Amino acid sequence: MIVVQKLSKEVEDRYSLAYKYYGILSIINDMNLVKRDIQLLSYSILMDAPVSEIKEKFVEEFNSSMPTVGNIISKLYKLHVLQKNKRVITINPVLLINFESNLIMNLIFKHKEPHGDKG
Repeated sequence: MIVVQKLSKEVEDRYSLAYKYYGILSIINDMNLVKRDIQLLSYSILMDAPVSEIKEKFVEEFNSSMPTVGNIISKLYKLHVLQKNKRVITINPVLLINFESNLIMNLIFKHKEPHGDKG
């Protein structure tokens, strides 16, 4: 038996879409991203700039601190969400989509097949 469920949600802007997208990716991939992690990624999308270039603006806008942003960047880099090219830190291109367009996600969750009798 297959269960099909369709959901539809309107979002205000690129930031909102990016926030929901990275939140879903975090949950599905067990990345354990917290709100501030997702905000930094989404803010980078909104500003259309590398993470390394929006750090100071992010600190001001989200009432954060540079050490906190540094810790977030380190965490996201270890998870391969961010990549570094010389001194420029950007979102991994694999995780970038056109946030100006509507997004349709097709998620398939499969049960693992049992591997023989253990009884």
